[in-house]
Amino acid sequence: MNGPILFRSVDIAVFATSLANRLRLNGVGAGMASTERFSRAFFCCQPDDKSSLYWVARTCLVHDRRDLAAFDSVFAEVFDDQSLAVSRGLNSPKHATVRSFGSVAMRSAPDNGLSLASGRNAAARQPEIVDNRSVVEDPKDSVLPELLPSAVSKMADTPFDQLNAEDLTILGTWLEQVLTDYPQRLSRRLRASAKGRQVDLRATLLAARATAGEPLRLHRREPRLKPRGIVAVADVSGSMESFTRIYLHLMRSLVIGGNAEVFTFATSLRRVTAALRDKDPAAAIDAMTDEVRDRFSGTRVAGSLKQLLLSPVWSNTVRGSVVLIASDGWDVDAGVELARRMRQLRRLAHRVIWVNPRAAQSDYEPLVGGMEAALPHVDDFLSGHSLNAMREVLAAMAAASGRHREGRPPSAQVS
Repeated sequence: MNGPILFRSVDIAVFATSLANRLRLNGVGAGMASTERFSRAFFCCQPDDKSSLYWVARTCLVHDRRDLAAFDSVFAEVFDDQSLAVSRGLNSPKHATVRSFGSVAMRSAPDNGLSLASGRNAAARQPEIVDNRSVVEDPKDSVLPELLPSAVSKMADTPFDQLNAEDLTILGTWLEQVLTDYPQRLSRRLRASAKGRQVDLRATLLAARATAGEPLRLHRREPRLKPRGIVAVADVSGSMESFTRIYLHLMRSLVIGGNAEVFTFATSLRRVTAALRDKDPAAAIDAMTDEVRDRFSGTRVAGSLKQLLLSPVWSNTVRGSVVLIASDGWDVDAGVELARRMRQLRRLAHRVIWVNPRAAQSDYEPLVGGMEAALPHVDDFLSGHSLNAMREVLAAMAAASGRHREGRPPSAQVS
């Protein structure tokens, strides 16, 4: 087989290794995989001038744009006594040739007769990655979208009550996108599993028909996992006004991804699950706000929980579910009544998570009658006052998986 035009009598592997070694000495991270890729590309592309060789080597050996200057310097030292003259334009040259590499093609400049033997400088255009049908547009005409994680990182430790409505909308939208881990429970239905504890007799006997009735291999199965129910109850009274919107964003994501049931309460309980299913988060929360007539009024926690637990329809959603309550614990009802309802809720639910943004204060103590009465019946008591604190809430919900209820963790204490 004839070698490439440029180096017909040169060992390409030795040449690629020598060039990569020189690049590494000048700070370019050209590893063994890149050197092997350059060797293969050399035979595939058959570069016949310095310009083609430059782009093949640069595409295969340079992976960081900060190394471009060092690469150009090394390439000029090897093949020329001056800096390589390369056009930095992004527009596609006329009559450019396209060399295909599977589903991707690299567009290079036409051969102007400037080879290593006939000229010292070679003009070339920057390569563009294109598909098999059309060339990509000029990057100058495209607008890069804003990276949302960088937009929310500066607000990760800021309490929600210190953010404006626009910031809360950004955080709420991000929460809806990242929340994908929902609690699960074991189902009575079984599925095939090599690590299952139970032997699948039917599958084992069916497989034994191919071996003269001898069960050479035991097929096993284990219970399937199915989503565990989620019930979210949000306090929309006046004392929770600055935290209500972000908590409703969280509960909206639970409705969309976890098929949760969401209720709001102030003086009475109201189901808002249907209102939160709207595609537009702002429209969904605004519609819910219009629906809740007693928003930002007084607070009756015990009476609202009584409505939930005594309802013949709503009480069925609580049984075996993860119940998330977002409230600061202020209650006009008697503490004895709230303790009674929390005991009843604790017996029905799989896990009870209480989110109180006031608990983020270092000197916080559950001295409010309602909170003091409810705390002994709560599995997880968290603040959820900021985005970083909300991660603990999401982790507590994701950990509520399994068939049996775990023992009350230390997080039930005030932290």
